[in-house]
Parts: sequence; structure tokens; C-alpha cells
Amino acid sequence: MTLISDAPSVIRNPRLALALLALPSLLIAIDISVLNVALPRMTADLHPTPTELLWMNDIYGFMVGGTMVTMGTVGDRIGRRRLIVLCAAVFALASAVAAFATAPWMIIVTRAVMGVAGAAIMPASMALIGVIYPDPRKSVSAMGAYMTCFLAGMAVAPLIGGVLVEHWWWGSVFLMGVPVMLLTVLTGPRVLPEFRAEHPGRPDLRSAVLCLASILLVVYALKSIVNNGWTWTPIAAAVAGIALAVVFVGRQNRLDHPLVDLGLLRRPGVARTMWVLLLTALVMGGTSLFVSFYLQSVLGLSPLGSAMWLLPQMIAMIVAANLGPWLGRTVPPARIVATCMALMMAGFTLFALTPEGPAGLYVLAAGSVLTTGGVGAAFPFLMNDIISHAPQERAGSAASFAQTANEIGIALGLVVMGSIGTVVYRSQLTSDVGHADGSWVDGLNQAAANHDNALLDHVRHAFTSGFHTAALTAVAVMALVTALTVRTLRRAKG
Repeated sequence: MTLISDAPSVIRNPRLALALLALPSLLIAIDISVLNVALPRMTADLHPTPTELLWMNDIYGFMVGGTMVTMGTVGDRIGRRRLIVLCAAVFALASAVAAFATAPWMIIVTRAVMGVAGAAIMPASMALIGVIYPDPRKSVSAMGAYMTCFLAGMAVAPLIGGVLVEHWWWGSVFLMGVPVMLLTVLTGPRVLPEFRAEHPGRPDLRSAVLCLASILLVVYALKSIVNNGWTWTPIAAAVAGIALAVVFVGRQNRLDHPLVDLGLLRRPGVARTMWVLLLTALVMGGTSLFVSFYLQSVLGLSPLGSAMWLLPQMIAMIVAANLGPWLGRTVPPARIVATCMALMMAGFTLFALTPEGPAGLYVLAAGSVLTTGGVGAAFPFLMNDIISHAPQERAGSAASFAQTANEIGIALGLVVMGSIGTVVYRSQLTSDVGHADGSWVDGLNQAAANHDNALLDHVRHAFTSGFHTAALTAVAVMALVTALTVRTLRRAKG
């Protein structure tokens, strides 16, 4: 496949180009969680039904996860800079419409559009980083800076959303993205290099529909199981999603110009690194569920107090995302990533040892810093490893593969770790008080409603036992991840 690139041999201002790529990622990250802050005011004004409320909250994440693989390939075909500029304009327009929405369906539609645009911008941006910084070491550092912006957006979203909603109106949380995206539209063609395939072949719409439907069904099923338990509806959705995924894979193998080049997964090291990303996201996503409940339900902290104790882990992740690449200038990447995996294993071990009393707060905080710091330092190397394995004309597709594995891993972790914790919780509660109906949320609510301190203590103890078991499972998973990581990155030289 031949390529078209209008990137000069030396990009005039690579730092400016990186900043222009990173700023939209900041807004995309903020939009993932900022709606939670504005939702109460929006609900009072728009009066959504329970179903509409659910879709208002979840549709953005669904569309990001469901379309990222397709949009990463589209960027490789039509040009990554062109796709970034086009989708930045779409994101800005959808944000402006959402800010002045007068009905729930308008929020749902505009958030869906914003999700597709965000799914297009992220893999195209990460793929262009390799064009802007062809040196592998500089590319990893640039990836760390890019991830810093994304993580900072996740960290400050509740604060920014709270300030905007408090002093203006709920629509202001959407308007803040408009100027940043317009800046990308106006300056992108002048600052960013272009890169695309010259003869990409015709896009296959059937493949795009199959990809979207399969991922949406699987993600919907996982989220439904977390919220409502194992019922026939999410199980049927998961089966249908997996069946469509099988059809999608078969179609890609038959087409002369497939929507997604699955041959990337057969390149040496790529499949193993994808498994590392998936499993790491699984244990991080799964244990985060327990950490939040432990802080508020076992230790009795307020939501604000809980958020303050979670702040160190966000700071650790942001610092590590830059410290890891800096160390990579002198230390072999394989050694850095293996060390990061060991740090994460140590963090999950602390989770497994977390006591129920006040001392548990410090143990939990230390474990959170180790786990998030480990993944923050390792992630730029893992992403760069996958992208560097792919030919430049498929770098966007490779980045989208990796991001989708991360999204599905988080959702899968909530189901797997939550199910493990629930099984242990129910067994502990049965042996202690002869009652095992429902989840720990039901137990906590029942104890609070009946002012039953004895039951509350039993529920907290049973939940902590479930948390410890889930954490031990995470330790075992991280042992496997460490082995995969060392094998995958052993070839890398400092």
C-alpha cells in the first residue's frame, strides 16, 4: 500500500503540534465524566424518563467504545489530520447544540455524535505522534505528555463541572469544549502533518455496522450485568454481540480491502501486548469498584472526603505518565514496564491486606498510588509498542485496537471482579447472619433503613472479605501480565 504524506522532513514546531493533539484529548476526557455533575440540574429542567436518563449518561461512552476501531481505520484511509479537523468541528457543533437542548432526546443524539467524534480524534492523534516524533524514545515521551492531558481531564472534570453548574447553567459544561475544538479546526491544517494511504480501497459499510453492533452489544451487556445482575437480557445481548464479532472477523479475512486489518494481531508481540492492556484494564477497572465502596460504605467517608483520598492516585498516575518516558531515555523499556507491573502487583497485595479500621485508609491510599502509578508509567510504552509494530499506514487502526481493548477490559473487570466479590460477600453473610439475598448495596441499604448496626457490621465485614478476594485475583492476573510484558518487550533496547 502506498502512502501520501505532506509532513516535512523536519516538522517546524513538534511541541506545538503535540499540544494541539493533546488539547482535544483533555476535552474528550472531561466529557466522559462531567455529565455526572450536571445531571441533577438537567433532570430537573428536561424531565427525562428513567430510560432516557440512562441513555443520556451512558451513550457517550458506548459510542466511543463502539466506533473507535472503525474510526481509527477511517483516519488511516482519508488522512489523520483531515479526520481530526473534521471531527473537531463536529464535536464543537454537537456540544453547542447540547448546551441549548430542550428535550432529553437532543442530549442523547448530540452525546452520541460527540462520542463518535471523540472516538475518531484519539487514535488518529496517537498515530500522528509517531509521525511528529519518529525517534522511539521521543515518541514514548510524547505519548506520556498526551496521556497526561487525558488523565488531567479525568481528574479535574468533577471540579470544573461543579464550578460551571454552580455559577452558570448545566449547558455550560458542553460549551467549554467549543473554543478548544474550534482552535483545532483553525490551526490543525497549518500545524499538523497529514498522513494517509494513497489507494485505501472502498470502505465496507457492512463491516462498520457489524463492528459497531458487536461492541455496543457486548459493552451494554457488561454494564447491565454490573447494574442489574445476571439476567437473560444482558446474557442474550452478550451472545448476540459475540456472534456478530465472529461474523465481522470472518468478513475481514475474506475482503481484499478489509475495514480492519486483523493481520496486525499476527505481528510478533502485538497480540501479547494487547492482552497486557486488556488484563491490566480489567484489574484496574474491577478493583476501582471496591475502592469507592470501601471508602464510603466501610469507612463512612462523605463523597467529597472520598474524592480527596482518591486525589493522590490521580496525581501519581499523571506524574508516572511523564516519569516513565523520562527514565526510558537511559533504562530499557522492558525493565521499566516489568517494574511497573511489579509495583501494581504490590498495590493489589496491599488491597488484599486492607483492614476495616481507620488504618485501612492509609493502606488503601498506598495501594492506589502503587497501582495507578504503575499503570501510568507503563501505558505510554505499551501504546507505543503496539503502534510501532504496525506499518505507518495502519498506525491509527493499531491505536484504536489498543484503546478498544482498554475500554472493554474496564467493563469486563467490573463484571468479573464484581461477581467474585459478590460470591464471597454472600457466602460470608450466610455463615454470619443466615442471609444472602442481593448485593452488598442491598445489605447496606437494608441495614441503614432498619438502623441495624449489627447487620451493618456484618455487611461491611462480608464486603471487605469480597474486596480481599478480588484483590488476590488481581495479584494473580498481574503475575500473568508481568510474564507477558517481559516476553513482549524483551526485544526493546534502551
